[in-house]
Amino acid sequence: PTSVPIFLKAADLEHNPAAKKAVFRKALEANPTSITLWKAAIDLEEADDAKLLLAVAVEKCSHAVELWLALARLETYGNAQKVLNRARQVLKADRSIWIAAAKLEEGQNKPATLIDKIMQRAVT
Repeated sequence: PTSVPIFLKAADLEHNPAAKKAVFRKALEANPTSITLWKAAIDLEEADDAKLLLAVAVEKCSHAVELWLALARLETYGNAQKVLNRARQVLKADRSIWIAAAKLEEGQNKPATLIDKIMQRAVT
């Protein structure tokens, strides 16, 4: 089967977390570009494993802004910068990536000039 709703229901019927994860692994083999399946699989994981899954998810679903942003949130400052830079290359027109980059710098108490420069790029 390749139906995303069927895989979601199958995972829902499983009570054991390991069995749910197995269902999602099979589902993602059949539907590697399903954002819905990636999100559901990632929700079952702890932060470190979620980060690994998200790294694969953004390769398979590079157009999914929410996956890029989730990966950046789980990363260290330096790695989050790299993730957001990659996301900006893929999603040039998406302002939310630029805004996330500005928030990341703001959270590190970077100079306002840098944050303003990032925001200017977001709107141009």
